[in-house]
Amino acid sequence: MSAEERVRSHFDADAERFDEIYESRKGPLRWFVDDVWRGVVQRRFELALELLAPLEGKRVLDVGCGSGRYCIAFAERGAAKVVGIDYAPAMLKLAEEHAADADVSAVCEFRRAEFPGGVADGERFDVAVAMGYFDYVPDPAAHLARMRELTDGTIVASFPKRYDLRAPLRRVRFKLNRCPLFLYSAPHVETALSQAGIQSFDLVDLGRDYVAVARV
Repeated sequence: MSAEERVRSHFDADAERFDEIYESRKGPLRWFVDDVWRGVVQRRFELALELLAPLEGKRVLDVGCGSGRYCIAFAERGAAKVVGIDYAPAMLKLAEEHAADADVSAVCEFRRAEFPGGVADGERFDVAVAMGYFDYVPDPAAHLARMRELTDGTIVASFPKRYDLRAPLRRVRFKLNRCPLFLYSAPHVETALSQAGIQSFDLVDLGRDYVAVARV
């Protein structure tokens, strides 16, 4: 099984559990785990919405959209079109269900593809996000370069820290699950952005993750 297939298998199996991180109603044990160990997921969600406001009338690309939580939030905040790309069928099924529940299916389009595929050369976006995506990408510069080619405004992307107290445990967990995991130092993130042709960016320290905010 290839690395890409192992990532897909991991998220197909874990789709509903991962999606629950965004839910407010859950048991005390799951609340504790999500707040202490996965709290960065919610914090980077809130940060992205803050950084990208206002979204009215914008076209947005969400790379590695998962269960579509970002896509739906963008649509609810007035985005004209949101394209979410993911290659885990279980995640995309949840995304379509959430979009229907939120009555934003007309704005959100979910595509099953392996980025940098899934987007035609003629498509253009005002915003591109890749949150929780580069954890599983061996060559971040190539994917960032494709995002830059498609985007006329802002790119926001997260990168999990290599030197974080939780990193060793996360490495072990993913190794046991036979799922690839890639962690980053700040210089590594800066180099990947530079290699992608992105020169103007800020790097936000979000605890477990770095979040790159680039203007292109």
